[in-house]
Amino acid sequence: MSVLVVGLDGSAMADAALRHAAREAAQRGIELRIVHAFGWSTLLPPAYPPYDDSELGPRAAVLDLLAKTAYAVRATWPGLSVTARLVDGAPGAVLVDASREAELVVVGHRGIGGFAGLLAGSTAMQLAAHGFCPITVVRSAATSENGVIVLGMDGSSHALAAADVAFSRAHRTGVDLVVLYHEAPSDADAGAVTAQIEQLGRRYSDVKYTCKGGKGSSAATALIDTANDLDAGMIVVGTRGRGGLRGLIAGSTSRAVIEHANCPVTVVPSDITSTTATTASALLAGDRQET
Repeated sequence: MSVLVVGLDGSAMADAALRHAAREAAQRGIELRIVHAFGWSTLLPPAYPPYDDSELGPRAAVLDLLAKTAYAVRATWPGLSVTARLVDGAPGAVLVDASREAELVVVGHRGIGGFAGLLAGSTAMQLAAHGFCPITVVRSAATSENGVIVLGMDGSSHALAAADVAFSRAHRTGVDLVVLYHEAPSDADAGAVTAQIEQLGRRYSDVKYTCKGGKGSSAATALIDTANDLDAGMIVVGTRGRGGLRGLIAGSTSRAVIEHANCPVTVVPSDITSTTATTASALLAGDRQET
């Protein structure tokens, strides 16, 4: 059975991520799996009261949090299959391992306990570099879930994988899609990007989309400014690219998008193994054979 994984630590942003994940799982008709990474170094009072000097105290408190959270989600989304797991280990390793059998992993922008400093250090980069499925980072619960999707596109195979994820979500939610390429001399040719997107558009014929160039000093600035102007519901990017989106997740650009975008950001790993990630490239290969 397909599953959507969400990281939980009791923080406000983790709660926002949980609501986003529950809606997404309900739309997809798949199981929601709530995961907490348990580690002594991050379990300090008063995060999980009551706290004592034995392992039973904090572990029991986390299990209680997971049980209550799962119950609340089932009450809000009747019919949604919800499970909860406490997993020993570091947050990055736990979530990367969980992504092996997930369609999507959702995490909060910042957290406490098992997910403290999620986007300030190595954990976010570990997820982006080693995850086996798309990763969605949620910053705030105030974001419109029905807003337009902004897709960063440069014509690379990794961007095509992200494009298929973006088109699929637009198809599922009924929202419009804006395909953005960064206007800079080193960018992929806009005409080539448009041709690639048109091929995906034929598959998702009900999705309304537009292709446009984004202005700004960097690809991150172009994506963030466009998303803000459109009050976007999500930004979707690939982990690697060429031209204006080169190194998007490997360096400072990725941090800028994730840290400063007001809407959720979905990152599609370059080595994703799911069939969804390979659909776009397969479509392009098929179209080239036909022509």
